[in-house]
Amino acid sequence: MNLPIKAKPSILLVDDEERILRTLTMLLKMQYQVFSTTDGHEALRILKKEKINVLISDQRMPLMVGTELLKQAKSLSPQTMRILLTGYADVDAAVDSVNEGEIFRYINKPWGPKELRDTVADAAEIAIKLAAVNVPSYPAPAPARGVNCLVLDEDVSVYETVRELLGATHHVLWRTTVDSALTVIASQKIAILVTELQVGDGDSSVMLKTLKQEYPDVLTIVNTSFKDTVRVSQLINQAQVFRYLPKPLRKGLLAKSLESTLMRYKQLEDVPELKAAIKVEVSQDVQEKAVSSKIMDYLSRLRAKGFGGGVAQAV
Repeated sequence: MNLPIKAKPSILLVDDEERILRTLTMLLKMQYQVFSTTDGHEALRILKKEKINVLISDQRMPLMVGTELLKQAKSLSPQTMRILLTGYADVDAAVDSVNEGEIFRYINKPWGPKELRDTVADAAEIAIKLAAVNVPSYPAPAPARGVNCLVLDEDVSVYETVRELLGATHHVLWRTTVDSALTVIASQKIAILVTELQVGDGDSSVMLKTLKQEYPDVLTIVNTSFKDTVRVSQLINQAQVFRYLPKPLRKGLLAKSLESTLMRYKQLEDVPELKAAIKVEVSQDVQEKAVSSKIMDYLSRLRAKGFGGGVAQAV
């Protein structure tokens, strides 16, 4: 009896350097069906014709930059996992890859072969799972009922703006320290976290990375004046932040981001299988791992105590 041959997952590689394409193809062709092109427009044509599981794009290309390709790919083939591969410290590209491309990973050149293979394997596994799910057309309608949004920021104007934008239909809470925010998160179902990276008791980055492991369906909007490529790329790979917004606060941009975030939250509620796409890398930094472990212990103790924290004023 001849068993059916299992089709290989499909990968689309986009880079304007033929040498890079050849190297990537050699690295991946044994495990995947590989398509490649130096032209972003051709990549979009391939996406229309072929079922592509994983798209890996360079950023700096003359015909179409990677972030624009990833943005269009998100609309054209939303269940294709998107990865940005770049050799340049381009913070604007990193931010755009979050806000426009909603990428799975941000990888710097030169990459390690094992790192790249492991990342592609994770992306392909998720894409195959998603391909078996009936996903409603994106964007889904925003939740009609109230959800909880937590603002973590010392600046009261950020809380007031979020409350103005959401308060008529959703519940907006305000905290100014990581500890007080964790108390709320441990006791209530938080849908959206709008956070500064520097808060009353320090840097919130490790908290964001830890929360995504503990509460994968919490969607994070970072609103900060801190803007560097390393920070943004870590928050993509290790915290899967949904939006990254610059300060000073722009109300229109925040409103648009909150609307997109609510729609994604509703989509995750309607199709729980989509949560498979929210897989984060675990930081290998020794100090971060120690802090993350303490945060997990703290959350565990708070949950055990049934700690509350439902009022909207700052703590």
